[in-house]
Amino acid sequence: MSKYSETATTVRDQAYLVAALSGLGYKAEVHADGAALVGYEGRERPERAHVIIRRVEIGPASNDIGFVRRPDGTFGAVLSEYDRGIGFDEKWLGRVHQAYKEQQTLVDAKAKGYIFRGREIVQTPEGPQIRLQFIAR
Repeated sequence: MSKYSETATTVRDQAYLVAALSGLGYKAEVHADGAALVGYEGRERPERAHVIIRRVEIGPASNDIGFVRRPDGTFGAVLSEYDRGIGFDEKWLGRVHQAYKEQQTLVDAKAKGYIFRGREIVQTPEGPQIRLQFIAR
């Protein structure tokens, strides 16, 4: 049985988080009161989360990945040691954060009257960076 640990994030808005995960190819479940995470053996774990990527979305030997609402309003990422070891680590969480910010920026810009013109991926020494392009109405 893999040990779970929680990593703090700056993610606050559940809708943007779910949209970001969807953009990365995951179908996330939302549970207002939280739901149990399921381990690789198919059994419920004591860990609970409000937004869950079920293990079938990740791989047969994986565990569920969860995002739990914390008292300060942010979400903590709940990941197993095994899943961190196969690539669902800090770098993966960085991609989730980037997709989250992209969703947030698109909605905020539209609300301010900007028109989305395109998305560009720029290679930087730190890895790929997304640049969104807008024009004013």
